[in-house]
Amino acid sequence: MYESGVFRGKRALLSLTTGGPEATYHKEGFTGDIAGILRPIQRGMLQFVGFDVLSPQIVYGPARMTDEQRKRQIEAFTARLQRITYEAPIDVGIYR
Repeated sequence: MYESGVFRGKRALLSLTTGGPEATYHKEGFTGDIAGILRPIQRGMLQFVGFDVLSPQIVYGPARMTDEQRKRQIEAFTARLQRITYEAPIDVGIYR
């Protein structure tokens, strides 16, 4: 399915927020590696049906941000979306 799925030639990305700070989403962090957390969705759902997966848009702990910090996150995402066609897919990894 992966290379010949119905969405072959299309691209997808996850946009999400977390409840905790970025430091907790690493291999040694409290919550674990964010790439490992997202792999079942990116590989098992998106790539499985043919999507090329782009790097996820993640905002860590927005509830703890100031209004100005949240505004900067929105501006950064807006800028990213304006040039999204130039992004290359990421290596999500495979299951072993």
